[in-house]
Amino acid sequence: MGNPKVIAIVGPTCTGKTWLSLQLAEFLQTEIIACDSRTIYRHMNLGTAKPSLEERAGIPHHLLDIIEPNDSYTVARYKKDAEPILDRLIADGKTPIVCGGTGFYFRNLLEGLSIPEVEAQEPLRQDLMRLADEQGNAVLHARLQQIDPNSAAKINVNDRFRIIRAIEVTTVLGEPFSSLAAKVIPKFDVVWLGLFYENRDLLREKIALRLQDQKDQGLVDEVRQLLAQYGRCNSLLATVSYKEIVQHLDNEIDLDHAMSLCAIHTNQLARRQLTWFRSNKNINWMAVDALDRSEILTTAKSLL
Repeated sequence: MGNPKVIAIVGPTCTGKTWLSLQLAEFLQTEIIACDSRTIYRHMNLGTAKPSLEERAGIPHHLLDIIEPNDSYTVARYKKDAEPILDRLIADGKTPIVCGGTGFYFRNLLEGLSIPEVEAQEPLRQDLMRLADEQGNAVLHARLQQIDPNSAAKINVNDRFRIIRAIEVTTVLGEPFSSLAAKVIPKFDVVWLGLFYENRDLLREKIALRLQDQKDQGLVDEVRQLLAQYGRCNSLLATVSYKEIVQHLDNEIDLDHAMSLCAIHTNQLARRQLTWFRSNKNINWMAVDALDRSEILTTAKSLL
């Protein structure tokens, strides 16, 4: 019989993953599970490009808006939350769609990676955050290099959240984080669909247009309200398009400079996402600047 089938829609930000997931969900009469480490947060809507209720078109979405911005969440918890949804949809005769841009979540849920579940250690996190604020992310990365060089080699020096998490798990369990992640046999047969731009300049233009739209819709007010309600929590200070606006609201930079940084950092994020997903050789890639949307949809349906 084989394993149950799951559809995974992956790729860098701003490539049309949400649109494709909605089209396929309607075609298959199924539901969508978000796979994004930022759209899990309530009230962080514009800066995360979270699909609105109107955009969701009545199609059930899962794992959006599930925690407060000042709460902690881990990749192990994501798997714990997502697997029962997958199992229920499959039991109902549906083919689930998992859609998003967080590669580590995809790997843990669908590629047979098993990550130990360790609760957030808030005092340690706060100490590490202060250290990075005062001395820079490189100091954190150097600490991780000392206790877990394999993790340090895989984590970008500016990926503060993942560095802190690796230090945290290693400290709590007394073993390197990299040695604790085990491979298991995947329980699903996954149809991997990837969207990307062949022309990076076109992606940069798309990102710039979306950022302008987010600004026009009230991104600054969204960040101001989040700061008032939750303070300078990690989800704000470690998320592109939020950390830059926080700098503006702190009167460190003007709004134009903040938006320029948003564009730079979003493009850097897109490159990191593509690099991560490129390591998965099972992904069927479709270039959104080489195919029109009808061709993408036809290709995707044929791959199912």
